[in-house]
Amino acid sequence: MSEKKKGILSWYSVVLILVILVFAVLLIIENTKPATGKTIDKISLTGHATESSTYSNVTIQKYLSIATCTNMSLGILFGDVSELPATNINASHNYDGASSGSSLCVNVSADSNTPVDFCIKANTDLTSIDLDVIVLANETYQNSSTTNLTLPTTSPEIPLTTGYVKSGDNIAAGSENYYRFWLDVPASQPSGDYNNTVYFKGVTTSLACGA
Repeated sequence: MSEKKKGILSWYSVVLILVILVFAVLLIIENTKPATGKTIDKISLTGHATESSTYSNVTIQKYLSIATCTNMSLGILFGDVSELPATNINASHNYDGASSGSSLCVNVSADSNTPVDFCIKANTDLTSIDLDVIVLANETYQNSSTTNLTLPTTSPEIPLTTGYVKSGDNIAAGSENYYRFWLDVPASQPSGDYNNTVYFKGVTTSLACGA
């Protein structure tokens, strides 16, 4: 075969291969058309799903607030004493509440979010302007989370001290702790007006009162 014929056959082979490639490409495009008849603009490759996680957290601090009831805020009043000795003088509001209960109380604010233990102390003995004293052990109290004729009970009477001690446990938000107070005055006590200050503290239940 002449060199000229060999060259013509080679070109035919190239053209034939190109035609076959064109038909193959057209066939692929036809088979990848979506149902709408439009060709796919872009082929997306999708892998397996994956996920990650973290956690959320919040810490709510304990909040509590206390306040004295109206009659407690007026004072623990033992009135005038004309005869001595005098034993177990009632504070003026010991029995003037509903059902002869006490109206001397300290309440836990309704917006508190934790139960409260109450603590009580006095700053000093009952003292007159002349510095005469009725010793603090003679000023006694009892407490209860409810009140009626017999609660707070009259026994045992607890002497006030100058350091905080527990005087009511686990009082819920919006609730009250009720008190009754009594005073003993000895026969030889000089006349005069005697005063001291009684303090109340609220602490988160189970915590110590502190100083």
